[in-house]
Amino acid sequence: MAANARRLAVEALVRIHQEGSYSNTVLDAMLNSGGRGYKLTSADQALLSRLYYGVLERLLTLDYIIEQHSSVKLKKINPVVLELLRLGCYQLVYMDKIPPSAAVNESVKLAKVMRQGRSSGYINAVLRAIERGRSHLLDDLTNDIKGLSIKTSCPVELLKLWKNAYGEENTRLLAEYVNGNPPNTIRVNTLKMTANAFEELLTTKGLAYKKHPHLASCFDLVEVASIKRLAQIDQSCYYHQDTASQYACKSLEAQPGESIADVCAAPGGKSLTIAQMMENKGEILSSDIHSYKCDGMEKRAYMMGASIIRTAIRDASEPCPESLTGSFDRVLCDVPCSGLGVIRRKPEIRYKPIGSFKELPELQYKILHESSKMVKDGGVLQYSTCTLNPAENEHVAERFLKEHTNFSPRILQLRECFDVLSSKPSHMISLFPHIHNTDGFFIAGFIKTQTI
Repeated sequence: MAANARRLAVEALVRIHQEGSYSNTVLDAMLNSGGRGYKLTSADQALLSRLYYGVLERLLTLDYIIEQHSSVKLKKINPVVLELLRLGCYQLVYMDKIPPSAAVNESVKLAKVMRQGRSSGYINAVLRAIERGRSHLLDDLTNDIKGLSIKTSCPVELLKLWKNAYGEENTRLLAEYVNGNPPNTIRVNTLKMTANAFEELLTTKGLAYKKHPHLASCFDLVEVASIKRLAQIDQSCYYHQDTASQYACKSLEAQPGESIADVCAAPGGKSLTIAQMMENKGEILSSDIHSYKCDGMEKRAYMMGASIIRTAIRDASEPCPESLTGSFDRVLCDVPCSGLGVIRRKPEIRYKPIGSFKELPELQYKILHESSKMVKDGGVLQYSTCTLNPAENEHVAERFLKEHTNFSPRILQLRECFDVLSSKPSHMISLFPHIHNTDGFFIAGFIKTQTI
């Protein structure tokens, strides 16, 4: 029943705002536990997901609207009541297919079910007031960064960071794009099936798709709902991987027979893609700090037929073991980051204080520094993040070159990505959702000239 989906959405929102967990982790745990005992149809699960992620995406906007119509300050509202208000407000403002009366009445009913009956009149009054003024809720917003923040639900400090780094127009477009749906991108596992055979399967199953113009074996599914029908295809023949990650693999240019290290590899998608580009010939060492993640990568590689992948448990920021020094033709460092490039997938990331990321560049640099010791003379080192933050991107790459005279810039062979930026190919590039139709991403390339 839809009522159960609404209740679970409220419970998940309360939990994420109390615990600070990742949105997908909270929702996946709830669904994997059987929806806390509730029977959820596929339609209910879709409604739960839409409400949950929708409220997270539009949190600042919803709170602004509620504050304009509430006699009680947000900080003084009971956490459950506040999530009920947000849920009701989201349905009124962003879900045209739900009748306003249902959005209000279901919120009031749910308050009573969730032992907030004393607040049911207050919830009713606030939501009714919002419903009456729906067409003018954001009319008073100023045409400045604060107004953009409320309109797009992006914190002012994040917008300032982007404005200083990428300019005012890119900031506006980034802020608008973070609330959109990310592409449903599929990578064909060419160790199991050719791209042509996979394309025929998509056609046979009646799945609308777009073939990527520059990435072989890459397809975007046009409709989200078609993912369910995709499950009918042998799942060892494909996997979900954003085009930004595929570009990172392409730019590494791994060759059959080479030795490759992927130092922060979990969950292993890039290692799988690189194995295909190497025609499953050579060696890939995929490492991670957690043993359970290495176990997961091993199982995934076996299922996908990537026999050249082996895993190792290690902290990439710790001193490079002597046994790995100078052992690899190419080393990939896709490091832990703030994730500001994947807000469309994890909307809560935008609300984290920028100051909470200040320790990351030093960790990222340590990983890059230690990983550089693994590269053979004449070998390739590549650094990447899924964030849009110069402190974690360009600054780390520039510091590395300054402090490692035995490495020089390596031009990234991604001409199509540079062309849409109207810039010449370089050893560094930022990929943008509104320009490249990818996650926000950064790639930097280096080549080792000599051993010091």
